[in-house]
Amino acid sequence: MKDIVLKRIRDEYNQKKLRAQNEADKIKEMIYKKHPRLEELDTQIALTSIELSKTILTKPENIDEILLQIKRNLDALKEEKNEILKANNLTQDSFKPNFECKLCEDTGYLENGNRCKCYKQKIIESLYDMSNIKHRLKKENFNNFDISVFSNEKYKDETITPKQNMYNVLDACSNFCTKFDEDVPSFLFYGATGVGKTFMCNCIAADLIERGKTVIYQTASNLIEIIEAHKFGKINETQFSKDNYNYLFECDLLIIDDLGTELNNSFTNSELFNIINARMISDKKMIISTNLSLNELAQTYSERIISRVFNEFATFKFFGKDLRWESC
Repeated sequence: MKDIVLKRIRDEYNQKKLRAQNEADKIKEMIYKKHPRLEELDTQIALTSIELSKTILTKPENIDEILLQIKRNLDALKEEKNEILKANNLTQDSFKPNFECKLCEDTGYLENGNRCKCYKQKIIESLYDMSNIKHRLKKENFNNFDISVFSNEKYKDETITPKQNMYNVLDACSNFCTKFDEDVPSFLFYGATGVGKTFMCNCIAADLIERGKTVIYQTASNLIEIIEAHKFGKINETQFSKDNYNYLFECDLLIIDDLGTELNNSFTNSELFNIINARMISDKKMIISTNLSLNELAQTYSERIISRVFNEFATFKFFGKDLRWESC
C-alpha cells in the first residue's frame, strides 16, 4: 500500500512539473512570436556558449585571445537581449516555468537530495486521509476569520469580553505562525464547545502548510487509534501504521483536537505523555485543544502529562456563547 501511495505522489509531481514546463514553453513561443529578435539572440547565445566550452576543451595556441573575443560577443548578445526585455517590461523570469513549489521546482526533492517540505506534507495527507481537513482549511483560515461573530458584552465572570479575548488569541496565533521557527511555546486551547478552538486550530494549520511546514491534525480519538495500530499491529489495506505513528513525532506541528473525548486509561495516558515529552525534548511544537477546564484536565490525566502541558504550553481560554448554535 505504501509503494502505491508513493508512486501516486511521484506521478502527481511529474505531472505538475510537466504542466509548468509546458506552460512556460507556450509563453516563450508567444514572446518569440511578438519579439523574433529575442529568439535569434537566445539561439546565438546558446551557440556562443557552446563555442566557449569547445575552445576551453581544445586549448588552441592563442586561447586567451579567442576566449576574450568569444566572451565579448557573448556579453554583447546578452546586453542586447536585456535591453529588449527591459523595453517590453519582461525579465528572465518571464521564460521560467511557474512551479507551485519554488523550493523544489515541483520535483519533490531539494538540491541536497532531501525531500522537500511540500513532498512530506503530501505524504502526511495520504497517510492520514486529510482530504476533508484540507477542504475545511480552504474556508477556515485567517483570511476568513470574522472577529465580529464574537460578543463585545461581558460574559459571566470573565474580566474581558469574548471579542477582546479573541483579539488576544488571534494576535498570539498570528505571532505563533510568523515566528514558528523561533522560540515560541506550544499552545493549549481550552473552553466550552463552539467557541472557536477548532476554527483557530485550522487557521494555524492552513497558515503553516502555506509556509511549507508539515502539519498533522488529529482528534484525540484518532490519535489513540494510530498509536494502537502501531503498538498492536492493527494494519489494514488503507493504513501502514509505522509511518502513521512516526510522523506524529517528526512533523513540524502536531495538532491534537478534542483532548478528553478519547478512551482514557493507563495505556492512553502513557502513550500521550510519550508523544508530548518526545516532541518537547526535540523542540517540536504542538497545539492541544480540549473542552475540559484546567481542573478537569488535572483530574483526568497523569501528573507527568499535566506537568509538561501546564509548565511548557501557553494556555488560552476560549469562552462565550456557542457560535455553532448561534449560526443555526
